[in-house]
Amino acid sequence: MLCDRIHFMKTNNETSSSSSRLFALDFLRGADMVLLTVIGPLVWAINSGYALPDSFLYQFTHPWEGFTLWDIIMPLFLFMCGAAIPFSLEKRLSLNGGRPNAVYFKHVICRVALLWVLGMIVQGRLLEFNLLEIRPYNNTLQTIAMGYLVMAILVCTSMKWRIVVPLLGFVFYGLIVHFGGDYSMTGNIAEYCEQSVLTFLMPAGSKAIRELGMLGYLGQITEIGEIHYTWILTTPMFVFMTACGYFSARILLGRDEPKKRAINLAIFGTALLALGWILTFMGVKMVKHIFTVSFTAQAMGWSALALALSYLITDVAQFRRGASFFVLFGRTSLLAYMIGEWIWPCFMYTGQYVTHGLEPIVGKAAQGVVSCVFAICLLVFCLVIRRKYVVMKKEISK
Repeated sequence: MLCDRIHFMKTNNETSSSSSRLFALDFLRGADMVLLTVIGPLVWAINSGYALPDSFLYQFTHPWEGFTLWDIIMPLFLFMCGAAIPFSLEKRLSLNGGRPNAVYFKHVICRVALLWVLGMIVQGRLLEFNLLEIRPYNNTLQTIAMGYLVMAILVCTSMKWRIVVPLLGFVFYGLIVHFGGDYSMTGNIAEYCEQSVLTFLMPAGSKAIRELGMLGYLGQITEIGEIHYTWILTTPMFVFMTACGYFSARILLGRDEPKKRAINLAIFGTALLALGWILTFMGVKMVKHIFTVSFTAQAMGWSALALALSYLITDVAQFRRGASFFVLFGRTSLLAYMIGEWIWPCFMYTGQYVTHGLEPIVGKAAQGVVSCVFAICLLVFCLVIRRKYVVMKKEISK
């Protein structure tokens, strides 16, 4: 019934539906990136000078337990990665009669390797070339790579496996975390698994191990340092989030009329939200740092509802006024992320240097905001140049 409802057809029927690009995908991905690289830095720049209310700032933090606006950013990236698969990987498969070949797997492996290396550059300290400082698996890009890799394999199989594998991972992880420990910083089994695997893989004295050792497991180590995420045992949740995006895109590529598709996706999102709330009521705490099943279900529910609304506005109603700014970020999302996570301090320093003379005019509090705005302008300039280069390259290739 689920397969019929989402309209998973044979490859020859999928080709026609997945050949058209949904504007909502680029728009929503761009909105997510704007939240991360524009709105977030601007909010904290304003707060440094004008002290915004704590209740407002709370939405731009990652508390151990609960759900904030800032918490949706990473899950939405994974969701959007899955939503793009019918337009990228399934299209590649259709060119070979629906069967994977060497070219297909070469593309997948290269994409996964690129995301993994970039993730290590951004937050894994790869460019320090010091094995004791490197953290091999601790970045959003690497979670996207894992979800992408598994779904790239699953789209080569029957629909049964595309549904069953992510669901089994969701259930398995939920049971392990719930019965293998608790949901505290010192008692969750995901952290214990992370520490055990890294202790086995990394050399003694590695920073990755030292950071995890500050948290401990079941109270064995009581010193609490910075709150860290878990990645290794949590990988099935990254696959599940990518799969939710995949299923959502297939709903929007179904046979129903467009408004009905949006409604179907909204129902899907509401069901995920309800699942998250039910699990919370049953005692599964909502913790983003270890991606508990209640948190993941709720994050995917909001992501599906956001995509349904974006699709209804931009693709069905064709209302796209002012959307070009978000689409720019959506179509250059990887570059925007790398700048926001890696080069942003340079942009901020440049902004402070260039706008330093404005401090006597606008005041010290506003000068920080002006510097941040200047850095955002530099970011947008880089994205525009990149986008124009891509468009020009396509025109030349024609």
